[in-house]
Amino acid sequence: MRTSTFLLLLLLSRATQQQEFFPHTITLDGRLTGADHERLLEREFEVPPGTRRIEIEYAVSGADRRTVVDLGLRGPSGLRGWSGGGKRSIMVSALGATPGYLPGPIESGPWAVVLGIPNIRPGSEDTYTITIRLFSADLPPASKVIRAGSGWFAGDLHAHSGHSDGRAVSKSGQTIPAPAHRVFDAASTAGLDFVALSDHNTASHWLDVDRLQPYYDSLLLLHGREVTTYRGHANTVGETAFGEFRLPTPATSPAGLLSRIAGSGAFVSINHPLRPDDETCMGCGWNDDDAVTIQAVQGVEVVNGVLRTGSLDGWSFWARLLNRGHRLTAVGGSDEHTIDAPQDQNLGTPTTVVYARDLSEAGIVAGLKSGRVYIRTQGVGGPSLQFSAEWAGRVFEMGDTIPAGAPSAATLQVEVTGSGAQTLEWIRNGESLGAQSVSGGIQRRRVEMRDGDWFSVIVRDPAGQATVLSNAIYVRSK
Repeated sequence: MRTSTFLLLLLLSRATQQQEFFPHTITLDGRLTGADHERLLEREFEVPPGTRRIEIEYAVSGADRRTVVDLGLRGPSGLRGWSGGGKRSIMVSALGATPGYLPGPIESGPWAVVLGIPNIRPGSEDTYTITIRLFSADLPPASKVIRAGSGWFAGDLHAHSGHSDGRAVSKSGQTIPAPAHRVFDAASTAGLDFVALSDHNTASHWLDVDRLQPYYDSLLLLHGREVTTYRGHANTVGETAFGEFRLPTPATSPAGLLSRIAGSGAFVSINHPLRPDDETCMGCGWNDDDAVTIQAVQGVEVVNGVLRTGSLDGWSFWARLLNRGHRLTAVGGSDEHTIDAPQDQNLGTPTTVVYARDLSEAGIVAGLKSGRVYIRTQGVGGPSLQFSAEWAGRVFEMGDTIPAGAPSAATLQVEVTGSGAQTLEWIRNGESLGAQSVSGGIQRRRVEMRDGDWFSVIVRDPAGQATVLSNAIYVRSK
């Protein structure tokens, strides 16, 4: 057997063994008596290679007798944290940790749960159970549901803090790296339902996302990242592991690294694709629109708040890719960097509005992937949009594909509310089919369909500026 083949088989064998091992649970039971009063005890456990996250919870009897047990954690290199008796469960990983504990790599070897007994009465006999779970993923899937029930949720998918190049003004008026909470405060003030902190190439801000989410209990904080390469930038939403962003050569396509991120379950979208790739924003323009690279992503940022050109920015790029047969969700993002600058307080402009099963990270990610999404270009207070198509007695929403074979016809249906005196433009394959004044109720247009067609709508104000952009409804390809 050739050496390279042997090494490949060995690596595959080890990967399979890891998959079979994780997740792994260890249970430690014990007894406490009055003699343990004010003692510190350690219960050791072994952490194998490949572990990336440890979760611990414990239960103790004797609450009616005022038995109290404090909790801490020691790793091979020393104490990782202490939470006293205030927490019954904790987590540590390279990318996150329960408050009171230090994030960092999970070393293999002997670890210990540290138990302190500040109070147990003479003559008491109590029991405790410690449950330890070991995982091969850095972070658990985000499970926090901010608001139950399906509906339309408005947010910003592209904002920066001081974990990369976001800036704020300090109490004394100095420009400083923006604390994450200032971005979240601005999102709350803007009336958003969700916001993605998408700092460049790092995952250090995810610790703030996890630790601050309980405080912002009416605002969903998404795990985001802007993957910045010199071939272009892409946003991710819903990552739980920190992946590579570096390309081996200047000419290497980002398809491979974006495919790995998307394969983990995250939503991946191309950022500001038509932005000039020059000294004003090095590497910002998108340089790879070949089929392999585009198949690695699920969306395109068609409106970017920083550009403020009055144009649709990346809309023509998105339309061109749809005409080539790709199915991509059009999204918007403020790209906010200067949260306190009076002339640039644009968090939530544009706003991406997503139909989701609930207001949770998993719900928003699934909604983005479905394509049932529209964009308010001028902020959260813009018009609301319902866009669908009726064919053969069935209703198809944005992101859906009509399975009709040509020749056939469908009825497009649009309802716009809160628009005032604006116009509705019907779009087929990126070209206008005509416009009409927005009026109350549902507006309909009968359209002939061909294989591979797609339809969308744009709402424009009296100056001709787009205020609302829909996503597409598709017709099957041959």
